[in-house]
Amino acid sequence: MTTTLFPIKFESAYRAEDSSEEELSPPSGLCFTNEGHLLLADDFNHRIQVYDSQFNLLHSFGSKGKDAGQFQYPKGIAVDPEGNIYVADCWNHRVQKFDAEGNPLLTFGACGDAKGELNEPYDILVEPSGNLVVVERYNHRIQFFDPQGVSLGWVGDRGTVVEEQLAELQGTPADLLAPLLFEFPTSIAKDSQGNYFITDSGNHRVRKFNPQWQEILSFGKMGTEEGQFQHPQYVTVAPNDLLYVADLNNERVQVFSPFGQFLFAIDGANSEQAFEAPCLTAIDLKGCLHIGFTFNTRIHKYLIPLVSQKTLTESLLSNPAHTFYQALSLEQENDNPKALTAVEKTLSLLNENTPGETPPDNGLKMSASLQLSHLSVKGTTVTDGALGLACRAAEEQLEEARNNALKCFLSWQEEVAKFTVLLHEEQRKIIQDPDGVRDFNRDLHVAEQEDKKFYRLTQNEFYSYRKTVQQFSQFICNLIESRPAESQSKSLKDVLLRQTGETLSLMKEYFGQKEKSEESMVQILGESQGEKDKLSAFLTQFYSNCRTMDLQQHLQFEQQSHWFNLRILAQNTSTDVSLESLAGKTAGDLSAFEDIVKILIGFHEDWLAYPQLEQKILTTLDSLSTNSPSNKTGNKKDLTLTDFSPISYDSENLDFAGILNALKAEASPLNKEGDRLVWGQDEFQLPGFSDHKEELAQCALKLMQTQATYQEKAQELILQLEELAQNRRDLDVQLKQAKVEDKVSPITINDNIAIVQFQINLIRRMVMSLDINQSLNLHRLILAGAFLSLANNESSEAQKFFQAFNDYLSERDQQVRKISKSRKENTFKLSSLYSQAKERESEYKISEISDSMKIEDEIERVKIDLDRLEFEFQRNSKIKNVLGKLAEFLGPLSTSGENPGFRETRIIEKAGAEIGQTLAPQGIHYNKDGDLLVADYENHRVYSYSQQGSYQFHFGGWGNAPTCLQYPVNLSTDSENSIYVIDEINREIKKFDHHGNFLLQFGRGDFGSIFSLSVDAQDNVWVAESEQNRIRVFDGQGKILRMGENSNLKEPVSIHCLPNGEYLVGDRSESLLKHFDAQDNLISETGKAGLGVDELYFLAWHPSHGIFGSDFWNSQIVHLNNQLEVQSVYHKPGRRAGQLGKVGGLSIFNDQLAVANFDGGKVQIFDLSS
Repeated sequence: MTTTLFPIKFESAYRAEDSSEEELSPPSGLCFTNEGHLLLADDFNHRIQVYDSQFNLLHSFGSKGKDAGQFQYPKGIAVDPEGNIYVADCWNHRVQKFDAEGNPLLTFGACGDAKGELNEPYDILVEPSGNLVVVERYNHRIQFFDPQGVSLGWVGDRGTVVEEQLAELQGTPADLLAPLLFEFPTSIAKDSQGNYFITDSGNHRVRKFNPQWQEILSFGKMGTEEGQFQHPQYVTVAPNDLLYVADLNNERVQVFSPFGQFLFAIDGANSEQAFEAPCLTAIDLKGCLHIGFTFNTRIHKYLIPLVSQKTLTESLLSNPAHTFYQALSLEQENDNPKALTAVEKTLSLLNENTPGETPPDNGLKMSASLQLSHLSVKGTTVTDGALGLACRAAEEQLEEARNNALKCFLSWQEEVAKFTVLLHEEQRKIIQDPDGVRDFNRDLHVAEQEDKKFYRLTQNEFYSYRKTVQQFSQFICNLIESRPAESQSKSLKDVLLRQTGETLSLMKEYFGQKEKSEESMVQILGESQGEKDKLSAFLTQFYSNCRTMDLQQHLQFEQQSHWFNLRILAQNTSTDVSLESLAGKTAGDLSAFEDIVKILIGFHEDWLAYPQLEQKILTTLDSLSTNSPSNKTGNKKDLTLTDFSPISYDSENLDFAGILNALKAEASPLNKEGDRLVWGQDEFQLPGFSDHKEELAQCALKLMQTQATYQEKAQELILQLEELAQNRRDLDVQLKQAKVEDKVSPITINDNIAIVQFQINLIRRMVMSLDINQSLNLHRLILAGAFLSLANNESSEAQKFFQAFNDYLSERDQQVRKISKSRKENTFKLSSLYSQAKERESEYKISEISDSMKIEDEIERVKIDLDRLEFEFQRNSKIKNVLGKLAEFLGPLSTSGENPGFRETRIIEKAGAEIGQTLAPQGIHYNKDGDLLVADYENHRVYSYSQQGSYQFHFGGWGNAPTCLQYPVNLSTDSENSIYVIDEINREIKKFDHHGNFLLQFGRGDFGSIFSLSVDAQDNVWVAESEQNRIRVFDGQGKILRMGENSNLKEPVSIHCLPNGEYLVGDRSESLLKHFDAQDNLISETGKAGLGVDELYFLAWHPSHGIFGSDFWNSQIVHLNNQLEVQSVYHKPGRRAGQLGKVGGLSIFNDQLAVANFDGGKVQIFDLSS
């Protein structure tokens, strides 16, 4: 690109070797003072030089050393409004503050990676508040300090782009690998909008963060093309917000828009000056650019364009990139109509396909489409034509990303196949002659390297594919939430159906291939007798299938994102979305349900992915059944006694329509209309059933007896799984303990691990088939019982059935509660073991290695127990809930006694740029305007949603900086909608304004473990401190107002302030809830006896509806009136609409009760008006 549109001019060079009597070194830091003087870090001379505006040397300060005022290789320099100078004293690992004359005022920092310590500070930025932001090159992080040099925390950790991608793909927890990863960051700059830019030098990119330090852009990668870098060393922001980046090893300074578009470059060719290894950029008060070099003492000065972005973009050529830059600039100036026009022009240009031209950047296609959707959400009208262009562009981008991932995956499979043949041949030789001397196997080495290369390439394509899916989903979601016209809603539905169908078709294809492979594997395993030659074919197919499952994870990520948008479409528009849309098919195409069930069965072996996928399918099924008219009318079915025959547990005849009916029914009430039953949108009639009462009663009893068989078989399979899991764990231990000189054992152990894992997968599939058949059997049982009740059958057989039914329901309820207790105990045990392991790890005592290994082994055992308990909990909960349909239908005939009065109206999930990821809600709270704030515990963020459930913004993220959170467990708001959040790990409370901007923090080092806080009518913050057995009250600035020590408390875990100054407390005493007056006197309390309820960790109150408390571990909600009399216990654990997982926070606005379903990954909204 020429500089015609971007006029630059080399003006002068200064600071030559011969201009001073002293020997100069290349500069390592540049900064201009408020008077226009230049401060320069003279690196090898360990000093700061001060030049006037004509670049005459005024004076220097500093010398080599460690005392105050001395330096060791000073780097970045910054100046505050008072003229004080801050220097990154790099090799002394500290920051020094000087007055304008160079007299030392303050020194802080020491070598290390703890809070307040530094490791090669490289650059500094002074905030308007006086706080400092320090870039640490060798700690790979950004640390924040107050004006006195006290650390406020940091963000970032060391990591490469590859590690970053793998961490996201594999769901690595933030506490293991912090999500902001840097590799030798070197500089920082800030634009007029308050955004920060960091040169992530080792990762060859520039990263942009908003004022809350949330990453909003990353651009660049290693290379020599325009927009690529080889170690970007320094970034400077011009007055018009253009970015000037010193691209060290490409020997140029690249210029970008603040949105990451490459504009032009300054190098030796266009400046006609020597341009070797530029490392510094700075802009003076007149807007001139100054460039420093790594091996040159001279500084180059350039005249650069200073016109506004608006003027600049208007003069650009009409190519897509420049037009899109114009759109972004216009939106930043809030000129949304013109911005939309520019986006439409961008999409139109991208759609043109002139022969001979380079194909447009498809990344720009998605960016432009997404920008159009953002403008739509802001209320800008989008025409049908513009919507069509955007949808086409977005689909092309998605399909290309998907195809690229598939193509790379298939290439990887081919390379692995070559490597596997050579590997097995080598292993065969080792087994035959373990001590034999072998030549270096060059072919094997080359094949292994190719395998690794294609693995990295494939994971990179998977990552790009996933990011594209998220952008595409956000694009569709934005358009839906902008309430489009009916014709546009239909267009969006067509887009979703196309992409859903395409993805599902691919998943079916790969599962089909895998199923055929598994049939062959079973045969091979039976014939191999452990022989390596025969076993090799099994192993080749096993590991190939494992890679196929990796691919399927990414395809189902896209599928789940489309299902999310189908739910949003059904909820927010009048467009009819049929259940067949789940498979990308039109209403009436019954093959859709076969496809969905087969995909679900295909994930049977992955006990992490399967529950999530099942949850999304069921959530979509429930949502579409409720919101779309075509799904509310079912079939009328005339039944016969044959339809009440028991279904054998080992039946392989999958009735896909029957499975769908059973699934729909599980989340629907059972009602009667005359002599007909209505369940799951289907009507059932049993003609002449009054004449066959005895036969019907006998059928019902046989169905009940079959349930006992299912329970027995399920236990058998679970025991087999436990035994195999233990075998797998033993093999893992053996592999760890294998000696280095033992070449054979690792081969045989790994082979056995593959065999055992394959056996586990087969058993899991049997368990799933058992569950499917049991669901069908239960469906028949409930219908039989309901018809039996309609017949008023008082025969002994009928009475026997109803007694057996009540007993079975009671057994399931008791079993669910028993499992809940075991889950709680094992979770606390696991937490204790993790703490022990962490403590041992920090001590580094070799003598205790065996103890550490025992702890690790115990951790794995408890995790297996928890997996089993979770499986049994979900299984028994499902049975209990289905039985509950009949119990509610029978009314007085049943002894269940549960109140079905909660009615779920909608759910809230993770949205924005993170569609497809899982929400982990703990504390939730409606502010006074009806906005719902959600503490996303495991993702370390707080999300804000409108009263209608639309995503607004989020803040937080893992880290130690003031803006960051580590496991936010609860939150509340005051009368100004300021947000108070409990940070569980740091044991402190952080206060943010209503936009999520950090204000202050208090309590660190003072609080023990805390779960609950509440804000009273005077905006004071009440905190329940269980370890200290007290309630403390703070003002809005974190100052203690009163110490609520009270003999009537026993380890308080929850608190809720009432408008009249009174308050409610849940603690660990025998009382369920306690009510105190404003003077801390106990007014009343109610006991737990006979309720089957544990501690109430979260409370909500409403003047009309009363009090609601969440029993987290038992997945239930307790409803009390304002006199603390228990009205009901809502105990419906499960994954369907209206059912609960572990219950987190509760909050009420108007007649809407919001419930945090922690392991369900959603917030449920219940209507209390009924």
